[in-house]
Amino acid sequence: MRRRRTGGRRLLAGLVSSLVATATGASAADWAVAVQTDRHLDALALAHLGDDAAWSRLSPRPGRNLGYFFDELRLTRRTDGGYWSLLARQRAVAVVSEGALDLARTVDAGGDPAGDRHWSVALDYLGFSGVGVEFGRRLDLGGGWQGDAACQGLQLQRLSARQAHGEAAYQAETASYSAELRSREIDSRLTFPYQSAVAGHGLGLLCRAGLQWQGGAWTVAVEGRDAGVLSWNGLPQQDAVLSTDQQTVGADGFVTYGPLVQGRNTQPRLRRTLAPISTWSVGWAGSPLGQLHADVVWLPGWGALPGAGWARAFGDWQLGLGWRVHEHRAEASVARGGWRLALSSDSQSAARSAGFRLDWHVVPP
Repeated sequence: MRRRRTGGRRLLAGLVSSLVATATGASAADWAVAVQTDRHLDALALAHLGDDAAWSRLSPRPGRNLGYFFDELRLTRRTDGGYWSLLARQRAVAVVSEGALDLARTVDAGGDPAGDRHWSVALDYLGFSGVGVEFGRRLDLGGGWQGDAACQGLQLQRLSARQAHGEAAYQAETASYSAELRSREIDSRLTFPYQSAVAGHGLGLLCRAGLQWQGGAWTVAVEGRDAGVLSWNGLPQQDAVLSTDQQTVGADGFVTYGPLVQGRNTQPRLRRTLAPISTWSVGWAGSPLGQLHADVVWLPGWGALPGAGWARAFGDWQLGLGWRVHEHRAEASVARGGWRLALSSDSQSAARSAGFRLDWHVVPP
């Protein structure tokens, strides 16, 4: 696994050095750097993720719970009407039922519940990381309309997915458990006996497209991103089925089980199609209020994530404020000249939602 990560770093370093070397004649104003992180967990403080006691700290919301990580480092060169970028990125999205999180917390705590319990288990997770190149183009369509499109090719350094669905229950009267669960785990780092060779890396092709209209003080825009496909040869996959009843302790002190546990390990060529993450927004600009906007991000597998914001210029400075509804997260940004800094966090002392973004480019004279 070390060779895999080292190869990714060498690839990115090689791309940077070769592309910078071929662009020594370009103006510095054509270059931009951006680093961002956007993280949220409904059921756990971000600082406790990965702790040994993380399960005991879970505090899930009723119904479904959302978790996501979007991290990216990008170096961009702008050209007439377009751009290309070198990038390193990580994306992970999980949608988990309250029942699945409560069952995990109960099992981790040990012992039996005080009364009857029933858990509806639902988990869908997909995460990947990689390095690559993106090419984009912007078009002036006339009549206040503008469009843009881009595609990125990624060398995947890590790919993982997990699904679990079913029902589980505990009966206090008989002190017995029952479960009907199915799960699938796919991971480039998963190992099992008699495993065949796994490809050193995967490939990803993801595209983005947007359309914007501006008329007077109003602006309307729609964008779809991360639409495409991920693939990896020989990726380890583990499928399991659990159908079991745990019986009470008998007079002889023995516990009787009646389980049916089935598992299968395979290594198919994984090909996963991704639906786009879409953003729909509307904005209005007018003096002296500045700019107001509202947007809805549609996250596949989850649904709508609404937000709103405000921005206004104060001399050479541009200030902004925003609010993300589901995340309960406030945002603040400041920009001047060729740089912009944005920070965001929820109101809790142990943050479950936080973001950071820094953009920099040289303003042409």
